[in-house]
Amino acid sequence: MRKVLVLADDLTGALESGVLLDGAAVALHAAPAGAAVVIDIESRHLPPQEALRRVALWIEQIPAELIYKKTDSTLRGNIGAELAALPPGRIHYAPAYPRLGRTVRGGRLYVDGLPVEQTAFARDPLAPVRTGCIREVLERQGAPLQRIVIHEGASDADLETAAAAVLAEPLPRLAAGPAGLLASLAPRLGLARRPAPPPVIPECFVINGSAHPASLAQLETARSAGVLSTGWRAAALQDSLQESPAFIVFGGDTARTVLARFGDPVLYPVAELLPGVVASRFEAAGRTRWLVTKAGGFGPPDLLIRLARLLRPENSPL
Repeated sequence: MRKVLVLADDLTGALESGVLLDGAAVALHAAPAGAAVVIDIESRHLPPQEALRRVALWIEQIPAELIYKKTDSTLRGNIGAELAALPPGRIHYAPAYPRLGRTVRGGRLYVDGLPVEQTAFARDPLAPVRTGCIREVLERQGAPLQRIVIHEGASDADLETAAAAVLAEPLPRLAAGPAGLLASLAPRLGLARRPAPPPVIPECFVINGSAHPASLAQLETARSAGVLSTGWRAAALQDSLQESPAFIVFGGDTARTVLARFGDPVLYPVAELLPGVVASRFEAAGRTRWLVTKAGGFGPPDLLIRLARLLRPENSPL
């Protein structure tokens, strides 16, 4: 039996989780070896019953002492249906992720102090967020509310309290939420990954697949600062993709599309460069390549400038 099984609904979330767990690889299909396993099940935009089926299938295939259903930090996706797929037992759901500005007060989710339904996530083209009432979202999606504990959270200390409650449960322990709760669980399980230095990346493509204002501001700020060398069109990118040694990608769907060009390799998270920004290596066409990912909807405007300083100390354009 594995110690931890993490099932993420998109790739950026899977990598945010994998970088927290010592020795964990992130797989897109077959489960890799190791005490902690992270799978991107790509369920966020599926019909609810198919999302439920995928969660149940992986749980049946990979028994684990802790099953962690990694969910979106802004209540998008099939959260209720996926929690319904978890085995019998009390489920601890902690939607807060204070490091990324996600907090929960009075059973409602806030992003940077605003109700989530009053932010740009309400205009998401694929999954617009209509309410920040967590119980309402779960109930509408068929979650087993009678066995779900919804944890409030405005600080890392609140997540530590939730982690203690998870570990007080009998096996298999059941937990869900963004990566915040998992970050509190990992050291308690003896699985915390040691911090690693950032890789040195001589050149890379920056690919944005998000229309969120945060990502658009990051691109514009980088252009104004001269961090980006030029604007590439999609056709030129398609021709050059196989030759590039590294990619910075905004958005899980876009990152998954990039990896599909390389045959969906297993990813090895190496370092969290900035909160929610993960550098991972993978092997393709006989060489090691790098993928730096973040979800589209967060981060400061100077995020790419900070990454350039971390990855290219000489501050050459990406």
